[in-house]
Amino acid sequence: MTIYIETFLLQNILIDFCLLRLVLITSKSQSSFFRLLLASIISAGFSVITAMFITNNFMINIIKIICAIIMIKIAFKQTKKQFIYNFILLFLFTYAIGGAITSLTSSSYQTSFGMIMSSKVSLELISVIAIIITYVYELVVKNIKFKIKSNNLIYTIILKDHKTKLKLNAYLDTGNLLSYQGQPVLILDINAYLKLTRSNLINFYLSKMETIALGTVAGNDQLKLTKIDEVTIKINHEEKKFKNQYIAVSTNNFKQTNYQALLSPLFL
Repeated sequence: MTIYIETFLLQNILIDFCLLRLVLITSKSQSSFFRLLLASIISAGFSVITAMFITNNFMINIIKIICAIIMIKIAFKQTKKQFIYNFILLFLFTYAIGGAITSLTSSSYQTSFGMIMSSKVSLELISVIAIIITYVYELVVKNIKFKIKSNNLIYTIILKDHKTKLKLNAYLDTGNLLSYQGQPVLILDINAYLKLTRSNLINFYLSKMETIALGTVAGNDQLKLTKIDEVTIKINHEEKKFKNQYIAVSTNNFKQTNYQALLSPLFL
């Protein structure tokens, strides 16, 4: 079988970069695209030189270990403890990826430095797809972590006004200390308010209500202020009730969120 050095080199660079990306995502060590790419190129160079000039199995294994150490040293800024962790992860991912690629190949060939595998699907394409997946996975993980943190600040509340009852989610805004006459103020989405009061947008804007100033980094906003009969906040398995509760109505709909109100820490 004829093996082109350019193809062998490109495949090794892509696979090594993919492995380092997986280590990076798992260990969260400091790194950059340039460091990962440089480490992948140097590692691929080791592979080519070893495959061409070295046949002794003991020497090949020694070179593999040295190559892995150099890869980790170049790719990441790390402590000694992190280095050991990254080194172990690199070998774990190497065998895992190797097994996955082997399952996709139709035939394989042994070389002095490792296996050469052929498939109907280009190994370069498989490697590129794997690298893209690592970036997608990283974005998904970040989003999931944010969702988990956000959901810990979501509370179920029940609003009552006259004969209408409304159950919705409220987000605990830790920076919101809005109060009126010594009482905390609940900020409610306009749509939720209209549903609770069985009103419409025209009547809302025409009604004469008190206002309260809300300060943000973007400036000050005047929110209409009113009272409703009761607000119940569910905290774990308990309920906390507030009678004749002030609420401020926000006309900026919380469209992209899973909550319809903002709670002040003063409520808790």
